[in-house]
Amino acid sequence: MKKTLRITYLKKAEKFLAKNSTTIKESDVDELIVLAVKRKLFNMDVNIDLKALKGSLKGKFRVRKGKVRIIFEIIEKEVIIESIIEDIDFRGNIY
Repeated sequence: MKKTLRITYLKKAEKFLAKNSTTIKESDVDELIVLAVKRKLFNMDVNIDLKALKGSLKGKFRVRKGKVRIIFEIIEKEVIIESIIEDIDFRGNIY
């Protein structure tokens, strides 16, 4: 059975991308999320800095690209894998 990946950006993440388009583009974020999902759900050997978060952010994941951090959640249903990008920001402001 083929699964579909849906990537959803919350307003806060969209706002960051609009302000910092020279630092990271939406296509870069999409590519990172696809790699993270491949690594987490399908155990593929992908070179990406992925970390499961703890505490109040338990159940969410962090992907790092340079000084930018992307916090997202993976919701796996039968046919659709949904990745909700909750926040994108620089290292000192994200947590």
